[in-house]
Amino acid sequence: MNEVLSRLLKAQSTAALWVVLLCAPSTLQAQTPPSPKSARPLAALPYVAADYMSMNNRDNIVRAIGHVEVAVNDKRLRADELTYNKLTGVVTAHGQVAIKDASGIVLFSDVVELTSDLRDGFIDKAALLFPDDSRFIAHDVQRYGGRYLIAARGIYSSCAPCETDPDRPLMWQMKGRRITHDSEKKDVIYRDATLEILGVPVFYAPYFSHPDPTVKRRQGFLSPSGALDNTLGVVLRTPYYFDMAPSTDLILTPTFSTKDKLQLMANWRYRFNFGEMNWNVSGTQAQFINEHGVDRGQRFRGHINGTTRFDVTENWRMGSNISLTTDKGYLPRYDISSEDVLINRLYAENFQGRNYGVVNGFYFQDLRPGAQLAEPTVLPEIRYTALGEPGQTLGGRWSLGSALLVTTRQRNVPAHEQGPDTRRLSLDGGWERQFILPAGFLTTLSGFTRADIYWADHVPDPNQPLGAGFSNITKIRPFAQADVTVRNPLGRRGQGYQQVIEPIAMLSLAPNVSHNTTLPNEDSFGVEFDETNLFASSRFSGVDRLEGGARVAYGLRHAVMADNGWQIDMIGGQIFRLRRDDNFAEGTGLNERFSDIVGRVNFLLSPWLTLNYGFRMDHGRFSFARQGLYAAGGNDLFRPFVNFLYAKQTNSLTQQAETVEEATFGFSSKFARFWNFAARHTHAFKPTQGPRATSISLTYQDECFTTGITLREDNTSRLDVKTGRSILFHLYLKNIGGLTTQ
Repeated sequence: MNEVLSRLLKAQSTAALWVVLLCAPSTLQAQTPPSPKSARPLAALPYVAADYMSMNNRDNIVRAIGHVEVAVNDKRLRADELTYNKLTGVVTAHGQVAIKDASGIVLFSDVVELTSDLRDGFIDKAALLFPDDSRFIAHDVQRYGGRYLIAARGIYSSCAPCETDPDRPLMWQMKGRRITHDSEKKDVIYRDATLEILGVPVFYAPYFSHPDPTVKRRQGFLSPSGALDNTLGVVLRTPYYFDMAPSTDLILTPTFSTKDKLQLMANWRYRFNFGEMNWNVSGTQAQFINEHGVDRGQRFRGHINGTTRFDVTENWRMGSNISLTTDKGYLPRYDISSEDVLINRLYAENFQGRNYGVVNGFYFQDLRPGAQLAEPTVLPEIRYTALGEPGQTLGGRWSLGSALLVTTRQRNVPAHEQGPDTRRLSLDGGWERQFILPAGFLTTLSGFTRADIYWADHVPDPNQPLGAGFSNITKIRPFAQADVTVRNPLGRRGQGYQQVIEPIAMLSLAPNVSHNTTLPNEDSFGVEFDETNLFASSRFSGVDRLEGGARVAYGLRHAVMADNGWQIDMIGGQIFRLRRDDNFAEGTGLNERFSDIVGRVNFLLSPWLTLNYGFRMDHGRFSFARQGLYAAGGNDLFRPFVNFLYAKQTNSLTQQAETVEEATFGFSSKFARFWNFAARHTHAFKPTQGPRATSISLTYQDECFTTGITLREDNTSRLDVKTGRSILFHLYLKNIGGLTTQ
């Protein structure tokens, strides 16, 4: 059979030009081909063209020689020579025969004998080329009904023969004593099927079938997956795909495990003219041990996650993002999600040119272990922003905004977990203009004013321990700020490189804010100071906390870019205040007159070295409060990397300062054309020293075959998930499927 394969592939290469012509619709469909020496329609053949044509009236035989082309309905035939018997209606084609149908499948042979409609007939040896370049090689082929192609012996593979050694066994091939291709149902059906990998039989089945490569989607079982899991034991997943309609489908996945027995997951997708839906739900009846170690026995555990979007009009859009689970440990147990807080949102949005309005409703589910401040229910949050045209007002652009926020919290929780019920109405207006001063100073003038009206209940007293005192607040908070940002980019061209030095300074003028901590805080909890917000008008993420006072942010950017591709980009700076700002907590680097120094260096020596380093350094002691480093070098043969993090932060559970220090390092090696070996290890140094995760993987991947094995050890403690070792294996045959462990 390999000899047949080699010979037919050589015939294919000789007919390569014919394949190109067959694949171009314009050849026989969009226009009439160039007139040959002889071209005319026959009674049963609508179109025949050739270099030379003759007819024997005595025998009713039509002969066409040289660049023969035949078009019948949606089929196109090309050959070196063709004879047509008008009495029997039999077409016989010789020499580099190629037949293409409407689906793009091309049949190659040296000799074919077919009916005049090209639907039925006999083919001695055939090669079937599918649009994705997979192929079917067969002996003694029969074609009938315009639908079935039946081979007494055949081979199917999506692998291309070796260019330097065509007789070398394919990476994989499926053999059959009898193989049928159903062009209507798009099936390839085998009797006595044998799967060979590199010429070695590894699988046998008396009956086997799979969709042909022209099928985009098909109802049936998808590739199964399994694992030997420390938490669930032996695991097997067998997903089944339901092709419900062109615009909707469903994947139902039962997961069998020795620990939880059965878990069922369903993923439903639906797209329509004015929107889409995507829902994922799962559930199981399994043992539940809560975060305090209490065994709650057998109970239902599950989750729901889904998105919807409706484009109501050209200007209005509505939708939802829903994510809920029965308990804190379910999602990581089944490796569904690693989110700490699930966000549920209902929304309606309006778009009018540059203006934007939205009505939101939020519900949060906190999955972090331990006691947390009760998450609020937000209903509603309404925002509207209007933006003017550039140059419309005093040469600049104006903006107007308004917002309404209403939050409520549970009261049936311990006092230290209770938070405020907040009503906040905000109005703001701003203006911004850019212009260039003499000597090339790029200047931006901006300013804004806002007023926030608060009416809040049960606000924790900042002067007492959490949960020890609460108060009701009604307050109007006016605020205004003006900013001036000046940049002076200086550039020069050197021999083989370009250099830019850009000093940057930003002056912000605003009243001091001294009552921030007495107001409820719904959107300004975390403050992360780095080079990305060095020149921002405020370091707070929301508006419940305002950054006031007079201050200057200053820094320097330096970039060097070489013509050969390598570059260095550096930025660093600091903030100076006229007075301390106690609204920023200790450890943020912002609460003193001089802030910490922040910066980042990007170094790219293409393509063999990449380095990215960011830092925050105490301005007085010159000790680092945060460092982050990513570096990778080498080439495909050996490319090591390291990712290092060092940060001083406040633990969200204990509210105590702690230092986190962790490094991930490893390498990858593409040591052969299709082979890749990789290893990585994560190790923590502080606050608790020890390994966190280790993995080693070996992968082979080419155009038709993928396989690999991964050895992994996980030492990270998570709720309802046991640590330990696992072995993952995957194998995938293009167009056939495979097996995956996960």
